[in-house]
Amino acid sequence: MFFCNQVMLLPEENVNIKDFSLMQAVCYLKTIEKYSGKKLAAQEFGVSIDTLNKYIDNLEQELGYKVLFSNGRGSFLTPRGKELLKKSEALENVLDDIKSGVDNKKDVSGKVLIGLSSLTASFFSVPDMADFFDRFPKIYCQFMVNQSGENNMKISDVDLALTSSFPHAADAVVIASKKLPLAFFASPKYVSQHGYPKNREDMIENHRLIYDADVIKKNISNDIIQQVKCKILTNMFYYTFEMVKNGSGIGLMPKGYERKGLVCVNTLPCNGEVTLFLVAHRATKDILKIRTVLNHYKNLFKNL
Repeated sequence: MFFCNQVMLLPEENVNIKDFSLMQAVCYLKTIEKYSGKKLAAQEFGVSIDTLNKYIDNLEQELGYKVLFSNGRGSFLTPRGKELLKKSEALENVLDDIKSGVDNKKDVSGKVLIGLSSLTASFFSVPDMADFFDRFPKIYCQFMVNQSGENNMKISDVDLALTSSFPHAADAVVIASKKLPLAFFASPKYVSQHGYPKNREDMIENHRLIYDADVIKKNISNDIIQQVKCKILTNMFYYTFEMVKNGSGIGLMPKGYERKGLVCVNTLPCNGEVTLFLVAHRATKDILKIRTVLNHYKNLFKNL
């Protein structure tokens, strides 16, 4: 036995193999919640759905209550399951602290290939990496921006990728993801020259709309896009962002571009959304140089 903060712990109270199994079950549960189903969660971990069920069943037996229920639409957390995941955030924070303690070493070195889609290249810009380069001067990051559309990102060509398309490669692992609602944005220059759209009709009759083809494919139900008389279509989100930034029109973009100096046009509601993914390879994600870059982007995802 030993003492910790004057509390006596008996040997049988120490963390054991069974506890690690329960931690794994919580990881599975969080991923099932992210995808609202077991199939994609199983693919992410490279295990079978039967394995997921086994871990979740053991977790529920240990806790004495249900954490998950399934129906024809997928698998969803119970209220107590959601409460459990909130508590598990403390464990994630401890693990992040442990990893960051290793990753802060100045001697972490090597080349890391980072793939970005057209959308994420403008969202995760160079200034986001300034502090990283100061902390890890020996890591050489090579950025490869896909210029042929969002759906052609090849994770096989890079060590990690930031993309708005779900990766289907067999060894791809989603490290982090974030759903972002879409909104209309304009530059201060455009607003000063053309005014702020008063309403939907004003937008349709008197303003220019700029949008990316891949974003629209996922949100085609927004019929205002079909009705606007003056519009500009691109096949690269980077050009959408640059044209909006330079005052060419109003762009349909993920929420968050206020931090880049754009103005959110709140008079035009949009029900669409886009999901961003941070992806790596199962076999190489824990290599120190790669994990160091992944941890940096994980923190950026938390703050989106």
